[in-house]
Amino acid sequence: MYHAYPHYVIKNVELWTAEGVEKGRDVEVHEGSVVSIHPTAEYASPVTIIDGSGLVLMPAGVDPQVHLRVPGQEQKETPGTGLLAALRGGVAAVLSMPNTKPVIDSVEVCEMAAFELDEAEKQTGVRAYLSAAITKDLKGQEAVDYEALAKWGVKAFTDDGVGVVKDELMEAVFQASAVTGLPVLQHAEYPGHGGVLAAGPVQEKIGSKPYPAAAEADMVARDLKLLAKYPKARYHVLHVSATETLELVADAKRRGLPVTCEVSPHHLWFSSHDIDEHNSAFKMNPPLRSPKDREALRQGLKSGVVDFVATDHAPHESTVKTENFKTSAFGTTGLETSLRVLLSLWKEGLLAPQDVVRAFAKKPAEFMGIAHEFGSIQKNRPLKAVLVNTNTESTVQEEDLFSLSKNNCFVGHTLTGHVHAMFLNDRFYRFT
Repeated sequence: MYHAYPHYVIKNVELWTAEGVEKGRDVEVHEGSVVSIHPTAEYASPVTIIDGSGLVLMPAGVDPQVHLRVPGQEQKETPGTGLLAALRGGVAAVLSMPNTKPVIDSVEVCEMAAFELDEAEKQTGVRAYLSAAITKDLKGQEAVDYEALAKWGVKAFTDDGVGVVKDELMEAVFQASAVTGLPVLQHAEYPGHGGVLAAGPVQEKIGSKPYPAAAEADMVARDLKLLAKYPKARYHVLHVSATETLELVADAKRRGLPVTCEVSPHHLWFSSHDIDEHNSAFKMNPPLRSPKDREALRQGLKSGVVDFVATDHAPHESTVKTENFKTSAFGTTGLETSLRVLLSLWKEGLLAPQDVVRAFAKKPAEFMGIAHEFGSIQKNRPLKAVLVNTNTESTVQEEDLFSLSKNNCFVGHTLTGHVHAMFLNDRFYRFT
């Protein structure tokens, strides 16, 4: 699947970093680490040359919200298919969500998940980190053992898929965050609204209740009020979808509260007016909202109010991802298409190359505390990079998807870019 080169040079490449663009660069790698970055040159000594002419080299992605479905949901995704999807999308590290069977709410289940992921990590070179639940069995009633889970090595706490309703539980996890330094990832949604789609043409056609922005924004407002008591905690809003939520986060940042947020590729690219009524891959939680919301999210990413992009990659088997929007499972996949969405926004002129790198790699690596290994291309650091052809466009096809599940809302849509290769230390993966 890959070549292992002890000494190689990626020659005459355009280098994208969080600081800007350098053209005509050679990146020399020895035993997996970058030994030099310099203007392109000739080489007398024996060295493997990888031609990067006309291509872009950038740090490989880090995705802090991925449903690998490990353990216990192999009908949706396996460790191998999930990490292969990441690899083919230019992603070198993922944070797996805990809504599994059993739920990742104890050290014992962490050990189970890590054991199941180990072989796929070795095969693909992609690193899979774990998050743990905030409450036992995601029921919102009883706190998990935050200290034990943090000591084991989880990277975050989240009840992703369910909002934490009880104030006392949010306070407890903020207290734990202040001690452990780990972020609290909130799926902001007050229950009871009964909606599956935000207001829009398809929502009206199927006659469902609209999924209101207030279900998200009101919980974020509550959380920020509680957060003010815990200045050493870390609070993160998952998959922001609404203008109101973004405004709350922006205000909290201005006031110095320790808050971050992310946006998913599908919320950047589609709105409620783009939903295909026959394709329930467009049913996700939170839902696609108005074109105004989409534009606010795009501008939030550009300005830095939105810290980074995360896919909320949510694979499902076809039997639960039916055409019926009212009963179909929530979720779309995204690992293979995330970078291409960002490159499409670059092509449109919204994002600069350094914005793409920050959103895709640098900032999520910093957020997860793995920036010593991921998110940048630097001398004397392990090389984890993706080689991309940014001069091409193509329509996403099912055969482009390596996830076990094919419920990806970008199928049939044209995006910029093609992942040509991945470099993970001394490994070189070339893709057709």
